[in-house]
Amino acid sequence: MTNLIAISEMAKLHGITRQTLIYYDEIDLFKPREVDENGYRYYSRRQIPYLREICFLKSVGVSLKDIVEHFQERCPEKEMELLRAQKSKIVREMNKLNKIRESISQRIDIYEEAVDANAVNIKEPFVKCIAARSMIVQEYIKPITKENLHTTLMALWKKVFAKEMVPSSGFGSMIRKKNAVKRDYENGIATCIFLPPETHNIEDVVEVPTGEYACMYKYGMPYDFEHVDRLLDWIEGKGYEVIGDVIDICLLDTTFYREQKSLDFCMLQIPIKRKK
Repeated sequence: MTNLIAISEMAKLHGITRQTLIYYDEIDLFKPREVDENGYRYYSRRQIPYLREICFLKSVGVSLKDIVEHFQERCPEKEMELLRAQKSKIVREMNKLNKIRESISQRIDIYEEAVDANAVNIKEPFVKCIAARSMIVQEYIKPITKENLHTTLMALWKKVFAKEMVPSSGFGSMIRKKNAVKRDYENGIATCIFLPPETHNIEDVVEVPTGEYACMYKYGMPYDFEHVDRLLDWIEGKGYEVIGDVIDICLLDTTFYREQKSLDFCMLQIPIKRKK
């Protein structure tokens, strides 16, 4: 067997393990040229290109099952077909991973906002320019209780998942402008989920424009309307007027607190402009 290669040397040549070659033998993918009386496997040097190709296909993600089937009738045309199919699969996976990456970035942005809030007086309103966003909304189940808040939000959450989107851009509540200016909050409040910044294949999307927003951090639930009252009073006192819906974004929910707390950490946002 001087012209043959021992299994350990064959494995070393290809950067794989001896156990891998034993497994390839067991599944009839790559069998040794000879097996001696002690059960040791030996390979011909002419087998090297075959194992090299198996290793290549495995390295680009082709399954062993597909490689086994492919080597039964291997030809250039079938290999191109196999590789094109694998390329298409990888493109789909890359698109999925890009969406996941964006979802993670969006969630990080929300947490950064919450962490940065520690550096300011959360009781002091301020004006901030906020970029355009898209969201979907649904009227809250009445009466507005914590249980009904969760139920309404999850109904909206299902709509997002049904479109294979991840609701990572934040959620909260919205009070329609006409109800906010009249301080008639309960009749105009709805839950909302912000959508990822991409084309949305979903109905009833509400576009929230870029602009200046009067903002204020708060600990409270959406039905704690005293915070909205306070921010609206501040807007009036500073010579602004409300030009859009009130948005109440949840930055940190109660799952972040080690001690028992019943209030979310949120950010009120109200679009404004200077009065003429």
